[in-house]
Amino acid sequence: MVNVKEFPPQVKKIMREKEIAATCIPVQFDHEAWESAFFLYVAGPESKQDRKALKKNRITPAILVTELLAHANASVVLMRIEVQTVIDDPLVFEILLVPGEFNMHYECLKYLAKQRHIRYFFADSDYRVLQEQEQEIGDVQHEKFETLAREAFAHDSVLRMTGKYNAQSALSEVVSHYGLRSGGESDRQKSAH
Repeated sequence: MVNVKEFPPQVKKIMREKEIAATCIPVQFDHEAWESAFFLYVAGPESKQDRKALKKNRITPAILVTELLAHANASVVLMRIEVQTVIDDPLVFEILLVPGEFNMHYECLKYLAKQRHIRYFFADSDYRVLQEQEQEIGDVQHEKFETLAREAFAHDSVLRMTGKYNAQSALSEVVSHYGLRSGGESDRQKSAH
């Protein structure tokens, strides 16, 4: 553990500017090697129980699921994190990476394919860290991240050669599905997207 008291300034800036509740970003702690870390913002009255659980527990089980969405215009990598803060009602975050458009997104996948662990940082409305945890990454997970990066690169290369690459179009279409999905979801789940 690196014992971070609050989100780094560049992370807070990105989250405020883009109005997002979750991000995966390359960081460097105390002159260690660069790595990808997850920063998860747990704010608002609907997340009160989640904050209590995160403060109380040293580790709260978190499950990371990844999927490559090979859109007709660009690759979008979906990273879904389910945090078991409340029984039968996990706290859910979804992060969309567009590795063909943003070098930082591609770097996130490449670091995840090599680093020994994943770090999760959960923060309150003032970006103070409520809980920090690490999960070991095994060979199977390393291969999964490597495959995601490789397949996204290959898919986007073909689209660029044919003149069909348009990351903003792909991202807009994927994001539009959130609006459709959120119609029946609770306020708590909507805020975590």
